[in-house]
Amino acid sequence: MDEDAVLLTFDGPLARITLNRPQVLNAENLAWIAGLSAAVEAVAARPETRVLLLRGAGRAFCAGMDRDMLSREGMPPGFYEGQERVFAAIEALDVVSVAVLHGYCLGGGLQLALACDLRVCANDCKLGLPAGELGLFPGMAVFRLPRQIGFGQARRILLTGEWIAPAEALRLGLVDRLAPPDRLEAESERLAQELLAGPRQAQVAAKRLLRLGFEAAMPAVLAESQRLLEACLASPENAAARQHWLERRPEPPSGTTGS
Repeated sequence: MDEDAVLLTFDGPLARITLNRPQVLNAENLAWIAGLSAAVEAVAARPETRVLLLRGAGRAFCAGMDRDMLSREGMPPGFYEGQERVFAAIEALDVVSVAVLHGYCLGGGLQLALACDLRVCANDCKLGLPAGELGLFPGMAVFRLPRQIGFGQARRILLTGEWIAPAEALRLGLVDRLAPPDRLEAESERLAQELLAGPRQAQVAAKRLLRLGFEAAMPAVLAESQRLLEACLASPENAAARQHWLERRPEPPSGTTGS
């Protein structure tokens, strides 16, 4: 049943990962983690991929850890380490990742969404980090959430376990766009096309530097930015932009005759 727990397809420069355990609202188990890890590795190994859409099959994005698994056997060995390893791998991709959230986005599902670069959310989605109900803390959401929405708001959410309405998530900066459920796919595809139309090398550089900026001191970020600037200046997008500027023909000033 779980051998296809995660699906991966490619459409030119666009990759799509689908969490595929709809019978349990795409809840996480070891097969889920292994499948997601393999899919992310395949995306990383394909240089032409520029944008990744990550969605859930059926009625949810991901309802978090599989509670049937947890009740039967506890947290399996390697589960937590594997989960955090694949979330970090998504963050490290030289690909812009977009989480497409609908139905339930809870626990590990919201942690996965936080590991993505952008989040498009249905306006009836249920979001939250209810790990406290299980006597647990919500993984490395304790690290990622404050960096996304600020320390005070993150502390409130992490300590109370309260659910977050989509409109509130948008206000906090937890999600980036809202859409009605019947427009969610179209909105996510529209965002993907906007990203594909952007300059690849500049996007990669910005993503790397944003991440490094939260992990290193200013001199290290500056040094890396200088290296990445050279790559941007050598990119075809930069060359095209420079050529476009050179070829511009300004309109003559109003009232002149040219004589």
